[in-house]
Amino acid sequence: MNIIRDMSEFTGRSAVAALGMFDGVHIGHQALIRRAVALARELDAECVVCTFDRHPLSVLCPEKAPVPLLPLEGNLKKFEALGAGWALVQAFTPQYGATEPEAFLRALVEGLRAAAIVTGENYTFGARGRGDAALIREMAGPLGYRAEIVPPVMDGDVMCSSTRIRELLKIGELEHAKRLMEIAQTRRDD
Repeated sequence: MNIIRDMSEFTGRSAVAALGMFDGVHIGHQALIRRAVALARELDAECVVCTFDRHPLSVLCPEKAPVPLLPLEGNLKKFEALGAGWALVQAFTPQYGATEPEAFLRALVEGLRAAAIVTGENYTFGARGRGDAALIREMAGPLGYRAEIVPPVMDGDVMCSSTRIRELLKIGELEHAKRLMEIAQTRRDD
């Protein structure tokens, strides 16, 4: 897998960008990345998983920053195991966090030559977290990319999330947490 720190390092013809923090790469993240990989095949593009070098809260509000479920290297290994050919690991700084969501999307489409953007329903981005799935859909036409919003993956009646896994770990449900973070084997032709 190619790991880049700046969009200018992307050498593919076009990309399907999978957006998220992807802490732990749990089953919900896996569904999103698998969809991005499949869509990249369909569009003859490269799957680029876009993430950060640290949790944004560790910069914006350190006292509220969660402990990572996996180190960055562990997340990158999981991206590769899921079939992603590229990972963009963006340095998260206060300046980067202040980027307006529309400017973020324009830069992403231009920098990665994004044919599609795939993310989850609850993903937020840009200054004050104003960017969301609705904005990604809204900007798809004007910016010329395909928007795919992946629905949440449920763990019983609770949405699978990194927060959910941290809660399970806190109460000693280690096997349950591990199950939510394991990479399930899938057919190679999906």
